Amino acid sequence: MAIAVATLMMPTKFVLPASGEETTSLPVIQKDIATGFSNGGWAADRYRDLDTLDAHKRIVIADLKGPGVIRHIHTTRHYQRPISTRGVVLLIYFDDISQPAVQCPLGDFFGDGCNGKSMDFSTPLIECAPGSYNAYIPMPFKTAAKVVLSNETDIKLDNYSYVEWEPLARWNPQLGYFHATYQRRTFQLSSDTDVTFFHVEGTGHLLGRQFTVATDEPVFKDFSFVMEGNNEVDIDGQERRLDYLGSEDSFTFSWGFQNTFAGCHAGMPLVKTGDLNLLSIYRFHDHMPIRFTKDLTWSINWTHEFWQNPQWLEAIRKRRQEGGCWVDYATVFYWYQDSPAGFGHQPIEPIDQRTKDLLKSSRKSD
Repeated sequence: MAIAVATLMMPTKFVLPASGEETTSLPVIQKDIATGFSNGGWAADRYRDLDTLDAHKRIVIADLKGPGVIRHIHTTRHYQRPISTRGVVLLIYFDDISQPAVQCPLGDFFGDGCNGKSMDFSTPLIECAPGSYNAYIPMPFKTAAKVVLSNETDIKLDNYSYVEWEPLARWNPQLGYFHATYQRRTFQLSSDTDVTFFHVEGTGHLLGRQFTVATDEPVFKDFSFVMEGNNEVDIDGQERRLDYLGSEDSFTFSWGFQNTFAGCHAGMPLVKTGDLNLLSIYRFHDHMPIRFTKDLTWSINWTHEFWQNPQWLEAIRKRRQEGGCWVDYATVFYWYQDSPAGFGHQPIEPIDQRTKDLLKSSRKSD
């Protein structure tokens, strides 16, 4: 079973024991691995006893015994009910820990930013397909895994979900537990802004992130200045172990956020500018995860943008004093950690706030 474990450690490749040559794992015939499957949400077919996603109800779409690994999560994308994009929350628990390792509004987890306004796109890890969401992120577990959908809306939602998974012959302690967390914050942005978006303690590696950004500040037309800011990653007590000089560059783009794009490792499935600017962007580090042994902190620091046009910076300063320059960031970070417990998610805002595109407007006084 050594090959099966190696496949989990590196989802796309494994090393042949004899020659050491790398190849894809798909041609390797592994006779001792069964296929696990779990249905959920749809009671209008063969399985009439399945729980449906009624208003204000939680349903379990998979309750698994380990050791094993989730390979695929499929669930409905509710086009007709936009409130469901953030009104339904995805929760994943491992090894009977009461604290979820994954806690995210459904749409944000799958990169469907700004309440379901993203275009269809596909990556090796997450996918917004026509009418559905799919996750192909390997999620190993030692003793148990539970995948839950929580409908916090007043609407009964027609949902069909399933989970595909494989059992493991034995648990490999080198395997990490998948985590994802959602957080939303608003702040007044200027050249003295420095915001921490994510902090985790423990041992593991960062897999990726998804940001949804909204602003109606006229000075930030086309996300000018929003795209600036150094993305600083502190690792194990070392400040700025990674220091991306520009937010758009940290997502692998240049010269701002211009056009929609869907790539394997990074993309912009939504870019809308005008009176209300909306942006959804993602990046995955599966080519080289960002590893930490004690802690990791991700911040965006706009204080070094002193080289910008002084008249522009003065306009930003003035608008901030007038009560403007508000930006809205909803973020999801994805990572693996050596423990299924220990991360404290920030509370998700109430549904009436969560389903707004913009929490704080620059165009009106509060």
